[in-house]
Amino acid sequence: MIFKGDDFVNRYRLEGELCALTPTHIGTGETRSEKRPKSKDDTQEQEHKIDLIARNFKGLPFLPGSALRGVVRHYLLQIFRSFKHRLADDPNFEQEKFRALEQPQQVAYMQNEASLVEQLFGTPFSESKVEFWDAPALNEVKAPPDYIEKGWDQNGQSYVVRSVAINPETGAAEAHKLYAFEVAPPGLRYHVNIVGQNLTTEELGFLLFGLHGFGSEIFPLTIGAMAGRGFGRMRFELKNIYRVERADLKNWINLAAASNHAGYNMLPKVKGSIEQLVKPFKDAFHERMRRIP
Repeated sequence: MIFKGDDFVNRYRLEGELCALTPTHIGTGETRSEKRPKSKDDTQEQEHKIDLIARNFKGLPFLPGSALRGVVRHYLLQIFRSFKHRLADDPNFEQEKFRALEQPQQVAYMQNEASLVEQLFGTPFSESKVEFWDAPALNEVKAPPDYIEKGWDQNGQSYVVRSVAINPETGAAEAHKLYAFEVAPPGLRYHVNIVGQNLTTEELGFLLFGLHGFGSEIFPLTIGAMAGRGFGRMRFELKNIYRVERADLKNWINLAAASNHAGYNMLPKVKGSIEQLVKPFKDAFHERMRRIP
């Protein structure tokens, strides 16, 4: 296994888009107050709290990189955890057997025992080989008529969903226990960037397989809260893959110097569809399955 901190082998940048098919709520834990007209049972106006969604410095919705990383990792665990041969595992590193390991033993664990999920997304013994950047919204949605009634905010690209609290014992709605939360609307497109260092072709395919889960009709990958209500459904489209390898470094440096730009856009593009790029992982997966007794 090649670790991220080992000698440089390659550097990837995956660029794509996530298009929201349903409303999305990624909360911040913060709320805002709202005055609601009094009902026939109340004698005065009621103040309600509205749970806020994550917004960037422009006040627009975005998908936090940490949330993207978390759902992709969890999706791969759900799909592959039942398979053997080091595909997906999520051990408790607080166990004594792990806490007692010295550094050479930690390295040996990562090289010989850690699953593909642990190798790619990191453990307390080794940092993640992939970085998920925050994904800002690329467009604006115009409000359908029903959004206006739900407190549509054109500048903030959100509206408010209201519901009632459910008694977990009876399953019935609880009287006078309303809650409300902001959602970003369907139709928003988000700019996704994922950077990986020292990736094998198998690890790259594994990562792309996880991202492809956003389009699954059988077991869809979702992001944010209220997935049980159908929220957080996305469609992922891979736009470009950029890669620089050790042999390309000199040429990349020369290009960067000539253009006065050393950013990721200078990385050479990788040709091939997402299906072609996932194939090395599928081939390795089939080989691992073949060896199962």
